[in-house]
Amino acid sequence: MAELNWRSSAVKSVRRIHARVMESDGDTHDLYQLEQELKTLESHFARFVENHNHILGEAAPEDIGPHDTLWETVEELYGEACSKLNRRIATSRAQISSTPSTGGRTGPTTNLEGFSVDLKLDPIAIPAFDGDMCNWLAFKDAFETLVHRSTYPEAYKLGKLRQAVSASSVPLVGGIYSGGYEEVWKALKERYDNRKQLAEIHVSRFLNLKVAAEESSKALLAIVDTVHEMLRALRVMEIPVNQWDALSVPIVVSKLPSATKRDWCMKCSSHEIPLLEDLLKFLERRAHSISAEPPPRQQRSVKSHVAAAEVGQCAQCRGSHRIMKCPALIAMPIEQRFEAIRNLKLCYNCLRGGHSSRQCPSGGCRSCGRKHNTILCRDKPSTIVQPASPSPPHVSNEGTSQVKSTTAL
Repeated sequence: MAELNWRSSAVKSVRRIHARVMESDGDTHDLYQLEQELKTLESHFARFVENHNHILGEAAPEDIGPHDTLWETVEELYGEACSKLNRRIATSRAQISSTPSTGGRTGPTTNLEGFSVDLKLDPIAIPAFDGDMCNWLAFKDAFETLVHRSTYPEAYKLGKLRQAVSASSVPLVGGIYSGGYEEVWKALKERYDNRKQLAEIHVSRFLNLKVAAEESSKALLAIVDTVHEMLRALRVMEIPVNQWDALSVPIVVSKLPSATKRDWCMKCSSHEIPLLEDLLKFLERRAHSISAEPPPRQQRSVKSHVAAAEVGQCAQCRGSHRIMKCPALIAMPIEQRFEAIRNLKLCYNCLRGGHSSRQCPSGGCRSCGRKHNTILCRDKPSTIVQPASPSPPHVSNEGTSQVKSTTAL
């Protein structure tokens, strides 16, 4: 395709000029030659951007990666060469303006303690815009400062705009051809630079502040940051927010946790209207003091099944008796009793929860002495399962008469 060939030619030209500028030792001070070199570089880069945008508009989504990589490479070469040429042009102009009749020459314009400094800063990133009107003001301010008011070619500005604005969220900047830079930028401003909608959005964010449910540094700072962001946005639109204290302070106070709200009310005067700025400073100091406090010691949680084995309540049948007296448990065979106690997660020895029989401080079986409850003893089940009630002694007639006589005595 023709655009691909034109772009390749432009890339070669930018690389060639970049190499020539970087290899030069800076002894060329011909102002006109330097300015012509800069114009040539700008024209090649503009040709690259124009054809790159056409190719990118027709490329499939999965093929965009290599194109973006090429863009970053060429943009870096272009920026580096432009910076060096502009510094040499500035130095040459300074030398021309400072050359007196004596013919003296001045040193480099950027000098620290006699050493010439060649500063190279990373390019400032433009915040991306995703179509959310809450982010429009920040994006517009940065883009107009860094790109729109610059002297870059129109094709370069359009390329930077398409880089910063997501075409999937804002379709009017995408497509094979969506117009020149001025047309696209004007369309964006007509859609998003709406004072009425922007004011309503930011005021709504202020009115719908989330209530701080807990007394934490994070919750308090979230309120402070949201209020500051809203105020900055409204000030940019020249809305007089400095006179909103009587309205804004009660709204913010209603979103605070109870302890912070009480301390703020104790601090305020009972007659004067408090200032929103003072409230935000108070919240900042309180948030920092909370974050500086040592975290409270956490008490160890102890697992306990005592609720299932409370004194006077049977864990097996929930009756009003201790589990070792439970008729349902006593009626079971020994092995089933073990199974029932295991399912209830109780100690085999004292029949309570929270520990095992090895850890149990209670005494052992009354029949065999081992670490299990007497109702779980396998040695003499007949004497444990159902203790027999003592039968009345057999009294003979002789004994009866003897007792009677003794009683009579």
